[in-house]
Amino acid sequence: MDLNQWLQVVHLADESFVEKILYRLVKKHVSGTTMSSALEKARELNGKKIHASITFLSSGVSSKPKAKYITSTYQELIRQVARRGLTASVQVPLVQLGLGQDDGAAEENLRDIISTGNKHGIFIWAELPEGAGFGMKGFESFRGFGIALPAESVPGFMKEHKEARPVKAIFQGDDGREQRTSDAGAIERAAGKANGMVLLSTPKDVARRLLSGTKTRKSVIFEVRLGDDRKVMKNMMKKGAKVSVYLPFGKDWHAYAMNNVPEGYMRFLAGKFLDEKEEMSGI
Repeated sequence: MDLNQWLQVVHLADESFVEKILYRLVKKHVSGTTMSSALEKARELNGKKIHASITFLSSGVSSKPKAKYITSTYQELIRQVARRGLTASVQVPLVQLGLGQDDGAAEENLRDIISTGNKHGIFIWAELPEGAGFGMKGFESFRGFGIALPAESVPGFMKEHKEARPVKAIFQGDDGREQRTSDAGAIERAAGKANGMVLLSTPKDVARRLLSGTKTRKSVIFEVRLGDDRKVMKNMMKKGAKVSVYLPFGKDWHAYAMNNVPEGYMRFLAGKFLDEKEEMSGI
């Protein structure tokens, strides 16, 4: 049975059954649908001396109440990470908090999350989407948080914001694509200015250059997505690099799978299912 025939069969099946099939295909790339599953995976990684970065997968925010619910979820996640004594940070996409719809509310929600993180000693990554106009004004005095943003936006962000702040560079798209060596050079220069640098899904050629430099290898944390090739992570650790694993959890895993699962057919199926769900819900 080819892919098109399989899809025709799927189309006739019960939606919940289809979703279960798709989840089985992508589940190695998400830590589960519940908070407890992510916390357990973080505990396993910590047992191997590996740091974790946990995020909650949630669909786009359409109302203030939902943004508040997501804020409360992150606050509870922070409390649970601290309660279990895990070595883990929490990454918060600001679009989940209302950025782009009500920036004032998004900033207020972020302050609440950072305050909870400070109280419990858990580091927070505030994730900015590409082209976001979010400013640091009003956050200069906050401690225990850094900015996560697309790798191509890092040099500009570092130039605009003079205050040293931990930065996470997120490489997006196909991990196997070739990158210009200038990308690695820009990250190296940014790493020297930032108060800590994490690289999420670093392309092979960029990682190779950064790993070859003793200073960069020791100052940068290489973060891999759950389900990525373990050999890559092991090779980084053998070379003395600091390594972290990105742990997404939640029931809204479809968009994440479509954008981050490396296998093309999985991305296609997740995208098709997400489109159908949105069509049926009238979004």
